[in-house]
Amino acid sequence: MSTMSKITIKVEDRASRDHQLERTSDLLRRDASDCGILVTGVDHATFEVALSSDVPFGLTLELDLL
Repeated sequence: MSTMSKITIKVEDRASRDHQLERTSDLLRRDASDCGILVTGVDHATFEVALSSDVPFGLTLELDLL
């Protein structure tokens, strides 16, 4: 798996999780010219949002490590 830009976020609750994931995805989407976005759930409060050449352009995929 090849990731380029990556942002790690910590969330406190479900509502803030959804908001922060959407905001972070929007931020990275600006730089996604030929790749997609991979959202990885590391644990219940930690998520990594990254540009990934393994994800087709225009798509966002989720990976849960729990």
